[in-house]
This record gives sequence, structure tokens and C-alpha cells, in this order.
Amino acid sequence: MAVVIDNIYQKVLALANKEQRGYITPQEFNLFADRAQNEIYENYFYQLSVAEQKPKNQMQQSDPKEVIEQKLEIFVEDTNISVGNSTTGATPIPVNYNRIIKIIGNATSAGKIVERVSVRELDYIIENPLTAPTLNRSVYVFSGINDIQIYPVGYTQTNSHTLHYYREPSTPNWGYVVVNEKALYNAGTSTDFELHSSEEENLVNKILMLAGITIQKPDLQQAGAGQMQVTQQQQNS
Repeated sequence: MAVVIDNIYQKVLALANKEQRGYITPQEFNLFADRAQNEIYENYFYQLSVAEQKPKNQMQQSDPKEVIEQKLEIFVEDTNISVGNSTTGATPIPVNYNRIIKIIGNATSAGKIVERVSVRELDYIIENPLTAPTLNRSVYVFSGINDIQIYPVGYTQTNSHTLHYYREPSTPNWGYVVVNEKALYNAGTSTDFELHSSEEENLVNKILMLAGITIQKPDLQQAGAGQMQVTQQQQNS
């Protein structure tokens, strides 16, 4: 379940007003909101890495690794990538990708996972007859910001692969209309946060920190109720 951006906006405004920070413009909020979401999103992968290195505790009610993976599920996508240039093997990947999960071969190499290697490792792999890439044992390296190179080269369109990846989160946006010189929420032009609903307090705290405000947790939990009520009255009037 996504986090409604207006809920976060109203809490941020209420707390900023309480701390006498002054008015945070919609433009400022949207900038901070994007940064906050990206920070939380990137931290998921750090948490996932830590969780994978720890042995599973049978006494825990929930597996930390599973919890993080559930939060990341919304960002998982897959697409077929045709292995293009028969000379270079350069293959474009989606511009919205953040991290590759895995690449699985189709057709000739059906079901085979394409292993990622570094450019340094590639030289040794290619030169060794025992490890040289084949259609059934392919490898890839990054050859650009949005390009990978799959070996062995010389694939055709029938040798397309399925790319599973984490995409970038959509940019949050608090849309509004100006009525009587006041910005009022417009759901039609807004984009909610794509993070898990459990991140609501975290988002508020991070946005406030980016705005230069430090808030105690009890205040964070109570924030926004009065401000949201005022806004609803304005919208209904």
C-alpha cells in the first residue's frame, strides 16, 4: 500500500509551523520528498545485504530479509532484452532500472542464468577454454550507464533474454491549485510515494531534516491532524 503524499505534506506543514520554520513551499516539499524517498529506497538494499549475511534467528517472529523483500516487491519488473549488435554484443537495458536482479536466457539458452562478471574477470574467463562463455554458460558486463555486454558475442534476436530488475521509484509530486492565493491539494496532478505504508513516519522525519528541522518522535506521531482538518475545511468551502 502506497503512502498518500497529501498525508505527508500536511504533517510536514504542521510540524514546520510548530517549530516556527515558516512556510515550506510545494516546490521545496516536492524536492525534499523525492530525496527522502530515494534515501529510504536505497537503504532497503543496504538492509537486505546485512540481513542476507546474518543467520536466521528461529526466535524472530518475522524474517528481516523477507520484510525488506516485501517492501521491494512493488519495484520488481521484468522485460525481454534482445541481444543486439552481433559484433559487440552491446544490449540496452531499461532507463528506469536501478539494480539488476538476474538475467535468464531464452531460446537456445532457455532457463540459464547469465552471470555478471567484472571487466577484469572477463579477460581471464574468455582466455580459458574451460570457462569461455557459451550459449549455455553466458556472462555479462556493464559497458555503459544503460548498456550491458553479453558473452559470447554473436547472438541473434532469437537469443533474447529476460531481464529481472528493480526499477527506480516514481518521482513523488504534491499537485495543487491556487485558490484565494493558497495552494490546495489536487489529487489529479499528484503522485503518491511508492514506499511501504510503514515508512510514513520515516518520510516525515527525513523531509523535515532536509528542511532543517529536527522533531521528537511523540510530536511526529501527533503531527498533521489539525492541519489536515483545516485544509479539508478550506477545500469544502
